[in-house]
Amino acid sequence: MGSRDAFAAARHDDQPGLLPADPVLLLASPRPLVWALPEALREADGRPERRLLDRLIHHRVDGLAWRAIASLPKEGIEPWLRATLRRRHEQRAAATLAQGLALCETLERLDRMGIPVAVMRGLRAIEWIYKDAGARPFEDHDLLIRPQDDSGARSVLAALGYVEAAPGLFRRATVSIDLHTDPIGGRRRPSRARLFPIDVPALFQDARPGWVAGGPALLLTPEDDVLLLALHLVKHSFDRLIRTADLAHLVADRGTELCWEAVREKAERSRALRIVGLALAASESLGVAVPSAVRLAEPESWIEALLLRKAQELRPLPYGGELLMALGARSLRDRLRFLIDALAPRGEAPAAGRRPADLPRRAVVLLNGVMRQMRERRRAR
Repeated sequence: MGSRDAFAAARHDDQPGLLPADPVLLLASPRPLVWALPEALREADGRPERRLLDRLIHHRVDGLAWRAIASLPKEGIEPWLRATLRRRHEQRAAATLAQGLALCETLERLDRMGIPVAVMRGLRAIEWIYKDAGARPFEDHDLLIRPQDDSGARSVLAALGYVEAAPGLFRRATVSIDLHTDPIGGRRRPSRARLFPIDVPALFQDARPGWVAGGPALLLTPEDDVLLLALHLVKHSFDRLIRTADLAHLVADRGTELCWEAVREKAERSRALRIVGLALAASESLGVAVPSAVRLAEPESWIEALLLRKAQELRPLPYGGELLMALGARSLRDRLRFLIDALAPRGEAPAAGRRPADLPRRAVVLLNGVMRQMRERRRAR
């Protein structure tokens, strides 16, 4: 049996045992099982509807929640919640259209300059995975270019009126473009690229010409997209459910189109098979079946098990993803390099070089980040 057939046979979207218990998980699921939604929402009524909405917004899945609720009879849902989710969905769809116009302009200019570019996440995910402009929020446009095109791409962005607000991050009014010469942030965190060596030339070689937001762009293979989405999810420590939902919806709606053995091979070449397995295991909390080729048999350590359980319970630990990536290093030396890079990333060092005071200052920044994430998580419970 081929991988596509095996995946199709393993699908179990309609098995009640896989129904997420948390209404946020249920509403974000690719198979929300409309018959179970009213009961789940009634159970959530012990909390104010505002609390449920706050959690949906925190996890950036309010657009997915509207898609699930829109299919229910009006009498089954609190009118205020229904109206609010619908309004937010419409507002996001309008904002996505405006962002798409700006992205299209940039892609057309890059294309005229002969600079190949691939769009990662953002509008690419909206068009490919969800096919719904109001389904998913995004903060910027992640554009992947070849290292040799970095100077030319910067010139194009400058000519279009973008200003570099941070290394690789360009802004113009409400539009932000994050320019990548590697797909996992190796420019800012060099040790990340050492731990997970992604073959960027191969990404461009295997990509095919296509369109994103009406502009010419390279489309990465679906297998490469899965690999990068999984790495991105863990890199951000499972902080928002929408990143997990991207994988869950891709597996549920596009899984039969992928060669999962190829996903495994690519992950192994990038030393990221454990990370991909953990990311996909987290997506099971949304009721999907992970294909056997990339299914995680079991966590390798109690730390891995704890971090995965917290992610599935929507209580991820701050910087847990950084720890999981460090655990994936081949040697203690590589782990230490990775953790030191987290404290003092070379890609974010000031132009004059690092000073001894930078390390404790960075530690304070990280501690503040941990405290902020913990406060946000408490508010979203």
